Amino acid sequence: MTQFMTLFSYEFKKIFSPRMKLLVLSAVAAFLFFASAQRYFTENPETDAWKAEHLLDGRLMDEVFFSEMREDHNPDSNGLWRYAKLFSMSIFGYNRPTSIVYSSDKEDEWTEEKFFATRERVISEYEDAFFLTKKEKNYWAELEKENTKPFIYRSTRDMLNIRETYQFTVTITCMLIAVFLAECFAGERENRTDTIVYTSKLGHGYTLAAKLAAGCAFSLVISVVMLLAAHIPVVIFSGLHGLDAPWYMVMPLSRLSIKAWKMLFMHSLVCILGCVLTGLLTMVLSLFFDRSITAAGTIFVVILLDLFGNVPTSMRLLSQIRYLTPITILLNTDIPDMRLTKLFGKYLISFQVGPVIYVLCGIILVIVAASIFQSRHEWKKN
Repeated sequence: MTQFMTLFSYEFKKIFSPRMKLLVLSAVAAFLFFASAQRYFTENPETDAWKAEHLLDGRLMDEVFFSEMREDHNPDSNGLWRYAKLFSMSIFGYNRPTSIVYSSDKEDEWTEEKFFATRERVISEYEDAFFLTKKEKNYWAELEKENTKPFIYRSTRDMLNIRETYQFTVTITCMLIAVFLAECFAGERENRTDTIVYTSKLGHGYTLAAKLAAGCAFSLVISVVMLLAAHIPVVIFSGLHGLDAPWYMVMPLSRLSIKAWKMLFMHSLVCILGCVLTGLLTMVLSLFFDRSITAAGTIFVVILLDLFGNVPTSMRLLSQIRYLTPITILLNTDIPDMRLTKLFGKYLISFQVGPVIYVLCGIILVIVAASIFQSRHEWKKN
């Protein structure tokens, strides 16, 4: 155990060598901090609109609620209904012909009945557009029954601000991981120290385990640090109001009967495990190609394809797989989450099945790395 910890410590420190890498990490963390904080620089928390949003907390979205919205013809004068209307417009406000959702309802025609009826229609249209099966539709219909109506309005802007940091953060972090870990194995050959590594007296098992463990530990630490860098500004400038709000207040078309903090916890879990999986994949590619630039470049290509690639929803299986990738899953808003995956005889949403898939893929990558490393160890030894 002592030998392993010595090797682990050595490999972990080597990832940060030269020290310039620490400066790079600090600079990226600072960038994420300010990128997350910049939305607050031009916002005055003392405005009537900001205060009004929180004053609406706890209001029942019943007919009285909507009648007051109809009567408020000048929302900018005090901002009382500004954010309530923005929430409602996420259902009614798709008045662009290019949108999948189209509504001709005007603000002065909004009622409680229309609000919930339109919400159901919009969700149904999305279900058809994403080719949900009958079983999936029934699953969500049953879950919707748990969402008591009329809704209680909650201010969840803080939660939405946190949620919006995930996809950008995990993309930047995965790119950093690819750069830092690409030399894990390939660097040994490029520095002509691979023979020493493969013929170590400690055996290939200790050496491989130490390298993989150090890489995974690095990925874990960096992902947590970058998440904190992106989240702390929200806490400082805005707070964490709305943690106990239902998720459909953050994502208006969601039917998940879950609190915001639980859903954001799943976001964080996906982010961290996705980063660790990226680290493992980078190390396996580094070992396989024996060229650090090829390993890092491959990861960058995968990330770019995940960001900008497109799979038609009609190709159900391929699009379902794409919705489970660490970056795309964090772009998830309302409907892709409805594409259920049957696992172990039970239907799971993407944020549940994603971590399970990442762990299984991680185990496979470790086995592949062990196989390649052992074969090279025997070849060098002979």
